[in-house]
Amino acid sequence: MEVMKEKFSFKLLRRWDSYKRKSRPRIKNIAQIIRVIKREPRGKIGVSIILVILICALFSPWIAPIDPNEQDIANRFADPSKEHLLGTDYVGRDILSRLIYGARVAAVVSIGSVGIAVLIGLPLGAIAAFNGGMVDNIVILIFDVIRSFPSVIIILVLAAIVGPSLLNIILILAFTSFPAYGRVVRAQTLSVKEEEYIIAARSLGATTGRILLSHITPNILPPIIVLAGMDLAVMIMWESALSFLGLGVQPPTASWGIMLRQGYTYIVTAPLMIIWPAIVLMTTMLGCSLFAETLRMALNPREREAGG
Repeated sequence: MEVMKEKFSFKLLRRWDSYKRKSRPRIKNIAQIIRVIKREPRGKIGVSIILVILICALFSPWIAPIDPNEQDIANRFADPSKEHLLGTDYVGRDILSRLIYGARVAAVVSIGSVGIAVLIGLPLGAIAAFNGGMVDNIVILIFDVIRSFPSVIIILVLAAIVGPSLLNIILILAFTSFPAYGRVVRAQTLSVKEEEYIIAARSLGATTGRILLSHITPNILPPIIVLAGMDLAVMIMWESALSFLGLGVQPPTASWGIMLRQGYTYIVTAPLMIIWPAIVLMTTMLGCSLFAETLRMALNPREREAGG
């Protein structure tokens, strides 16, 4: 009997050691990301573009040379000059100022919608995988029902029903995105929950909530971070598309999608009205894509080894 107790204690001790090592939040991932960004030119480009957009979004009142809604009818369709570096639109508003303020809308929509999608999908996927049974079946059914319809149809229908506004765009995009995060989290949790350090945590009396928050979540974050980085560009594209169709942010708010819609009307007589927002939109999406690719390389061991 004593021998069996000693063997059990030794096995539990080994599991506890493994539990302490593996259940810590992987702060080292931050250092890995920084190293890969420094090493990869595309990482530097992506981060630089994102930083410029974030700076414009945060400090637009101080960066923009002119009020984005200030009209100067006498100087409508003006060419680039010292006073208006990128020219003016059809009512004399400064294009550069509106592009800078448009970064605020793009940043709020992309970060807000992705953040809400992660906050919904992560706990749902983790709880479903950890508990299994009826809970898992119900959550998977919810994911399947939402994903059974094309995203473009759901987004357009919901935008037409609830009406155009910044908050509505964020909620609609989050609603159509959270099943993807939930499925990834569920798959990762299924592979992690049978690890020895999770079994050790259960043996030591850790509650389900503590195991999910402190020990499973930190170990399944890398693929979620990569997916979130990729979705930033997608959300910016959707915001611009909805605003272009009149289902997103409404005038006079400065938005790249609204600028594209207004520029399309004058594409022959004043092509700069549509060229500048198109360039900014494409550059921003490129930066987000490069940043997401860098995250994938940094958080994937095989990619890191291949890249040196």
